[in-house]
Amino acid sequence: MASVKGMAVRWVADDQPGIIEVQLTDAEGVVHSLIDKLPIFDGTEDLGPDSTYPAAVEIEVDLVEPIDGDNAVVDLRWAAVNTDRVRFVVPSADLTL
Repeated sequence: MASVKGMAVRWVADDQPGIIEVQLTDAEGVVHSLIDKLPIFDGTEDLGPDSTYPAAVEIEVDLVEPIDGDNAVVDLRWAAVNTDRVRFVVPSADLTL
């Protein structure tokens, strides 16, 4: 399993187990906002409505194409509810294998 760095920027809703917004920056510097359940973005579940944001998180991904120079192609393991896009080119420095 792999993960890519993300930034939790806000608590969205108290629905169980909690909904948060996470931003993912792709290899071109474009910031993508992903909104979904807390466990999708933060396996530790340390974040909550009273947490200090922004906070670093790891987003589970599947490596689609091997790292090519400075970038890698990944698919989000869990598709966020606010986007139908799951494939991103990310900086290899942001990827943990």
